[in-house]
Amino acid sequence: MKFKSRFFAAPMVRVSDTAFRIMCYKYGAGLVFTEMTYAAALARGIDKVNIDRRQEKSVGIQLAGTDLKELESAVKFIEDKVDVFDYNLGCPVDKAQKQKVGAILLEEPRLVRKILNKIVSSTNKPVFAKIRSGYSDKNINYLKIGKIAQDVGCAAVTLHPRTAATKRGGGANWEHIKKLKSKLDIPVIGNGDVNSPEDALQLMSTTDCDYVMLGRAAAKNPAIFKQCNDFIKTGKYKESNQIKLANEYIELTTKYNIKFSTIKSHVTYFLKPHAGIINKTKDLNTLKKTLKSL
Repeated sequence: MKFKSRFFAAPMVRVSDTAFRIMCYKYGAGLVFTEMTYAAALARGIDKVNIDRRQEKSVGIQLAGTDLKELESAVKFIEDKVDVFDYNLGCPVDKAQKQKVGAILLEEPRLVRKILNKIVSSTNKPVFAKIRSGYSDKNINYLKIGKIAQDVGCAAVTLHPRTAATKRGGGANWEHIKKLKSKLDIPVIGNGDVNSPEDALQLMSTTDCDYVMLGRAAAKNPAIFKQCNDFIKTGKYKESNQIKLANEYIELTTKYNIKFSTIKSHVTYFLKPHAGIINKTKDLNTLKKTLKSL
């Protein structure tokens, strides 16, 4: 696997739309991901991820679901549009747990093995697994799950070193990333509490991880990938123009039929100090006029 940089854009629900992915790649992400996508829908020919292969040169899709036949059908249906498959073993939200997808599957290693083996055997494309340290403090099993992923032929493992029970609370335990890296022969992607280029470099230097995945920091600033690449090469980087990024995102959305609620949500990420006035806008024209006044 070769990527243009060591910094990846995380799969994020209601964030990782087509326009956002294109921006992340433009600004230096080595790999971008769709939001979590249910295999059941893809297996039935329902494609809502809207991958634009003319623009998206390094894109992965994150899958969720436990039905092996549906997973196989989903992979076959979408594989021509993607470069990488990722399987979600990390989502901590209650809705996912009730549907028996995401981090709750960490409690069932045998099922995880069957699922990952099915995906790997269904495609020649690289397959990643995105995991957490464990479902709860009672069962910290990231080393076991990581070894399963390696054994069945996954190409990489992404570790967010919190439990599902803690969700975003507390600090990410980067020591888990370091330990996983020391135990696996496949690449390890570090994720969690990376809010700046300085954080990204520190994560790489302290854990020896192969790649860094950025989530919320990228949602706020897609140009962080250029900043990370510049910082690792030169030790410095330029601050981003957030209004320029917001306008660039809006311009891209016109090509991909993205809902106004999604557009407005993105713009509030980019321009958090102005969230109040942005949230009052009712349509795209009003939003554009508001940005001009800032």
